[in-house]
Amino acid sequence: MSQLGATPVTAPGWTAKPKNGMAIVDCDVHHNFRNPTQLLPYLSKFYQEHLLDQGLHLGGYPNIPIRSNRVDLKGRLKMEERPEDKDTGGDPRDFNFTLEFLQTEHLDRWHVDVALLTGPPPFYGYSGLPDPDWAAALCRAFNDWTIAHWLERDARVFNAILVSPSDPPQAVEEINRLAARKDTVAVMVPMGTSRPFGNRFYHPIWAACEEHGLPVVSHIGGGGGATRTTPTPVGHPTYYMETRMSRPYVASTHATSLICEGVFEKFPNLKFALIEAQQLWAVSVMWHLDTDWKALRDQTPWVKRLPSEYFREHIRIGSQPMHEPERPEQMYQMLDMLHADETLIFCSDFPHFDWNDPVTVFPKLSDDLHHRIFAQNALDILRMP
Repeated sequence: MSQLGATPVTAPGWTAKPKNGMAIVDCDVHHNFRNPTQLLPYLSKFYQEHLLDQGLHLGGYPNIPIRSNRVDLKGRLKMEERPEDKDTGGDPRDFNFTLEFLQTEHLDRWHVDVALLTGPPPFYGYSGLPDPDWAAALCRAFNDWTIAHWLERDARVFNAILVSPSDPPQAVEEINRLAARKDTVAVMVPMGTSRPFGNRFYHPIWAACEEHGLPVVSHIGGGGGATRTTPTPVGHPTYYMETRMSRPYVASTHATSLICEGVFEKFPNLKFALIEAQQLWAVSVMWHLDTDWKALRDQTPWVKRLPSEYFREHIRIGSQPMHEPERPEQMYQMLDMLHADETLIFCSDFPHFDWNDPVTVFPKLSDDLHHRIFAQNALDILRMP
């Protein structure tokens, strides 16, 4: 029997050989620095001192401890290959976020054509920092560090400009600064914000995205600090598992806000991807909004079409973490209700403990649906060169 976590020999649609054209576009690949001090060269003297004195001061829920991380992803890079870690003993989780590890264990192994870098999830806490200038400085530094250490070393790797939505003028400035780069294909904001995305407070950011032809990719996370957000309508959960169950609430609130507040009428070319919040919530949002719009649309006259039409045209949702229904036919039913051929984009969430490889995440799909989910839906929104 094959060892758990070994490269699969057979699986639906898998030949272990590269395919012609764009076969896999992965819209959620996390990258990270090994130590925050690596950002120092990209910060002003003032913020260098701030980082050294105060640290990142980003908060959040405890996630997965070292000892329960995936054993097949831990320690693949030998300690002797990283002599800088010998004094500290190293952190096995850190190895998972290097470019070399991504190349060996993901891009090369699965023949991934495009990997969209979405940053380290703990870093999304910048959206809730009380100091918006510090949040903007961290974003600029992380973007510049990404350019130097990732984008210029592998042509398969592309970036989403990391911005803090807590200060739209500085977010717009950062978008304008980097938008001309050909390896920049989107703008990244966290979902944990102080206001739903349809609020006019954010409209300058969406205007800049539309101007440059860049979609918004929003990953679950952020919040806290100045935003004082709670992940549920009834307060803070106690355990991390509970927070995962709250993700669909957050995504559905943002999608509803974008549609009901007329964002896609004001910015008709804007595209939005909501990732790592599962998928079935989108079905209920489309159904529920269509029903209510028929009775309540006098309150939102700028919503001129069925809300589900706006959703299917402008919003994409990530495939990770993918639902696992009791019966295979239920998966096909969900994909049909979801209009997955239009709305679903492949996201691996590599290299997290619960990441989805491109082989076992779905049952056998039709060739057209497979191509739409794994490549074309993403290519339709990303500003690819």
